[in-house]
Amino acid sequence: MRVRLPHLSPTAKAQAWGMAVGGATAFYATYKLQLGYGLFFIGWAGAWALGEWLLARRLIGKDDAGAIALGVASGLAFPWLGFALAALLQALRP
Repeated sequence: MRVRLPHLSPTAKAQAWGMAVGGATAFYATYKLQLGYGLFFIGWAGAWALGEWLLARRLIGKDDAGAIALGVASGLAFPWLGFALAALLQALRP
């Protein structure tokens, strides 16, 4: 049995790369500041779902430089929004 990766568009690859880099750095910051991992991942997933809902029409089927740059930028931003949620809720804790 051969395992094959799905075919991804250049924009999807750019977003995946941004999420890998942004996710690693945001997770490291979450770890160093001892924030809640659950809140981090919930914020990341929520930001990703909202971003896909808002940006999907602009990114689907496009391979130009603007779409790829938007894919990288959004991929980098989603994990950091999760970090921001975890940091905000940690600061509001009594």
